[in-house]
Amino acid sequence: MVCLMLSSCLLGCFGDGAEEDKVTLVVEEMELQAPAGELFFWTVESNVEYNIAIDGPGFLIDENGVVRDSDNWTYPAGFNSPGLFMHPLPGNTAILNISAGERYESVNVTIVEAAGIVNGESAFDTIDWLTTDHNNRWCGRASIHDGGDNYAASAEVMKAHMEDIGFDHVEVTEYEESDLKNVVAYNYGEKYPDEWIVIGGHFDVAYAFTPPGGGTSEGANDDTSGSTVSLEMAEALGVMNFDHTVVAALWACEEEGLLGSAAFVDNIPDNVTVKAYMNFDMVSLNYPIIPPPGYGPYDLSIDVAGGTDENLTQMLEWVQQTVEDELRYTPDSSNSIDWAAAESCASDHCSFFSADYATFNFFSAGGDASFWQEWHSGSDSLDFMVAKAGGQTQLGSGFNTLVWISLHLFIHVDNTGDEFQGRWALSGA
Repeated sequence: MVCLMLSSCLLGCFGDGAEEDKVTLVVEEMELQAPAGELFFWTVESNVEYNIAIDGPGFLIDENGVVRDSDNWTYPAGFNSPGLFMHPLPGNTAILNISAGERYESVNVTIVEAAGIVNGESAFDTIDWLTTDHNNRWCGRASIHDGGDNYAASAEVMKAHMEDIGFDHVEVTEYEESDLKNVVAYNYGEKYPDEWIVIGGHFDVAYAFTPPGGGTSEGANDDTSGSTVSLEMAEALGVMNFDHTVVAALWACEEEGLLGSAAFVDNIPDNVTVKAYMNFDMVSLNYPIIPPPGYGPYDLSIDVAGGTDENLTQMLEWVQQTVEDELRYTPDSSNSIDWAAAESCASDHCSFFSADYATFNFFSAGGDASFWQEWHSGSDSLDFMVAKAGGQTQLGSGFNTLVWISLHLFIHVDNTGDEFQGRWALSGA
């Protein structure tokens, strides 16, 4: 009897262990509809760590809510809310291959159209808002140009707007050595809070008597367009999680010599470095806009600078991968996308690569003839941009391209570690 009781106990112990070792994998749905440009979460239950591999146009979101550019990610046991961030390719499909131990499931994903937290076509509403309610944004410091009052008032509105988006901290800068009023928003990184990825465009427009056109009120292309892209990017960057700290900025006084961005770089804390900077200046007219008769051709230029030779090559590969593979754009000679390694100090990116930080500079003048018509002149208006784009829809489509390319590049940079740094790393600074 005693032996029987002992053997029963042992059998019970072995039985319980076998149950505990059994791998479970439960997938909520085998068919998903994921909205383009939105954070999308679904349910997977597993008692062991599990891997998801994506085959198609989209990114996985890890257990910390960070978007990953890897085509697969391993999630910890018990985590049941993996996520997707799908490209703006409605109607396209992806396949998720999920494995846990010897268990395996496959899920089909269809990308559906949605407004999304990333939707560059809504940029038309933003540029319309800025050119209608916030014009005459002449250099934001005390000067002969209305004392900078319009600029200063608009900067405070932008600060409130960034706060509403959801950034951790927003400020209108007050530097001891100057009164340059940059608008700067921070969303702190999950893993590398002291390494910043910065985006920005200048918020001031050409003041009276500025050559060659004599100044502007709206500055629709130069550079309300760049401010618009920065704000559209901010809509996503302020609510998404990243390994590195996000900095979204609107720069003061570019037209007087890159003063706002230079002051920002000069005041970066000693314990902080800039992983990369993305600059947007004169970007209203680019792919896929087909120029109306008499205008164009238009193109989008993306220059990279401030990196080591190896990292410049990597940056150009990211641009090409984003354009051709991820977004599947097929631009032609009438509206091309071009990229090159080039160090031109024509805009605020110069402040960053002069400090040896890696930079992307986006520029699309809008065709030589029409560019010289509007540059720093009263014709640099939203109405003129719409006419040159062939309509509001086309203008929004061009903005959409730029916002998506920029966000994809941001994700790629964020997913790198110490292997991607600017030239500053070589000096040991």
